[in-house]
Amino acid sequence: MSNSKNAISEIKKLMVQFGFLSAEPTLSSFKLEDDTIIEAEALEVGKSIFKINELFEKVTLEDGVFSTSEFNFEVVDGKISVVKEIFIDAKLKDGTDISIKGAGVEAGAKIFVVKDGVPTPAPDATHELEDGTLVTTKDGEIVSVESPAAMAPVEINVESPAEAGADAVSPVEDKTSDKQMNPEHMDEMYTMMKEFVTKCGSMIQKMEGQYSALQSEFEAFKKEPAGSKISYSKTDFNKDVEDDLNARLKDLKSLQNK
Repeated sequence: MSNSKNAISEIKKLMVQFGFLSAEPTLSSFKLEDDTIIEAEALEVGKSIFKINELFEKVTLEDGVFSTSEFNFEVVDGKISVVKEIFIDAKLKDGTDISIKGAGVEAGAKIFVVKDGVPTPAPDATHELEDGTLVTTKDGEIVSVESPAAMAPVEINVESPAEAGADAVSPVEDKTSDKQMNPEHMDEMYTMMKEFVTKCGSMIQKMEGQYSALQSEFEAFKKEPAGSKISYSKTDFNKDVEDDLNARLKDLKSLQNK
């Protein structure tokens, strides 16, 4: 356990001691054979046991006999009345007796070597069972299982065309036939292509209409009459200035005479 978890545990103990927190037991979760989640302080006689129902509510487990991967137990009035650990007895290839805790030879199960009736955790190694199954263990627990079927070599019988006969189908022909499309898939593809072409045609018609309208507007603009031409030469500018000066001189002479 980490330092933080230890600290939390100690704080909870102090809070319970001083009455700030009720001393509720910590529940552990287990899974039944039908994948129902159950919770109990421990799978021990006298402990209350609960299950998580379809509404994800914690309710008391009904009376009956139940099994997990490691235990068979009976429940009466919401409490465990009987507990039995599940063990499978087996032998190694060399005749050594072993015992596996759990419902089968699988990763996570605990495995023991039995000598003179005393079980001890199996050493870290790969062990071969009587049926040829290879079981790798670490810290007394199975970490991997390899069955004989998975280890058996696969035999492939390859015949030449002459041995297979004239009616035999060559690998290339088989491969081609495997790739032939299902008629239903052909119909589906045809329908999709038809829909795609139809949509493309509608889009092209819309674009053609917009192009025609734009072209008509442009032609109409070209036919509109042009406005009066604006021209202003340097000669016209000089004449205007000269006329203005003459008018001013005329005014000055008139004043002088007065």
